[in-house]
Amino acid sequence: MKNIDHDALEELLRQASPRPVPSPEEEAAVRGAVRAEWTSLTSQRRTRQRVARYAIAATVLLGVFAAFNALRAPVAEVVRVATIEKSTGSVYLLGERSELRETLDLSNILSGQTIVTGKDAGLALAWSKGGSIRVDENSRIKFADDESVFLLEGRVYFDSSPSSRPSSRLEAGIGPIFILRTELGEIQHLGTQYMSEIDSDTLIVSVREGEVSINGKYHDRKVLSGQQAMMSGRQQPSILSISRSGEAWNWVNRTTPPVEVEGWSMYEFLVWACRELGLELRFEGDAEAEARKAELKGTIDIQPADALRLRLASAALDWRIDEGVIYIQKGP
Repeated sequence: MKNIDHDALEELLRQASPRPVPSPEEEAAVRGAVRAEWTSLTSQRRTRQRVARYAIAATVLLGVFAAFNALRAPVAEVVRVATIEKSTGSVYLLGERSELRETLDLSNILSGQTIVTGKDAGLALAWSKGGSIRVDENSRIKFADDESVFLLEGRVYFDSSPSSRPSSRLEAGIGPIFILRTELGEIQHLGTQYMSEIDSDTLIVSVREGEVSINGKYHDRKVLSGQQAMMSGRQQPSILSISRSGEAWNWVNRTTPPVEVEGWSMYEFLVWACRELGLELRFEGDAEAEARKAELKGTIDIQPADALRLRLASAALDWRIDEGVIYIQKGP
């Protein structure tokens, strides 16, 4: 059967007419057409591969960009939060690389800035919403926004009704918005003068006037005039009775900013000075009437205690201090 098949195939091929042989020109044309078609097909394939790769890369980049935008915090507006009224010693701005830059020509404090005071330095600031901030030596304080500051270390003092003419001072209300934040809790004033200090892992709040509310990390507490609260860890706050004047407050007096007293009466001056010093004011005999008649001129740019001595001497008034009370009487 195999031999028959081979013989039949051989006979069939013998009877077929010979195929024409293409000319060299035709062969070259066919080869060129085939090459062009192949180039076109491979080029399209590479283009599709490149497009696919670019599309994948673009998708990845878009995903990263979207995630970055989602995680990125909104840019806070930079605003002026305080004005420097008095500066003593070395006061610095903390730079972006934690470098210290001196503030020789600095007059305004902006949100986001951190102030650092050196040894024997001090700072008095007018809070933009009202009130006076004093910063002691060896302190570091960040001005977060126009409603709060963050005490990182050291000691600050806040007066919600700062040194202005007593007759024009508002007595009602709790005063301006000012929140003092620390790692151990935050303090809100309720119309007050108070001092706050970070000492190692302890928050110390001393109230001279009014009261404050402490929202501690572990405990909450209200502190009244003449009280000092100490908060340390999870321990219950300890409350002590303190003097509203004296050595603990001396650094505050050193940072008292200049005050214009032109047209003030001696009585108004005494009210101002006693408030700066934490003293209670009392008159004896006709001394109050005398003080209300006397008129002052100029500006006070020295410590309140020194100004008190000089002004009383010029007005022929005598004085004495006994247990936080200053007694004023007419001189001989």
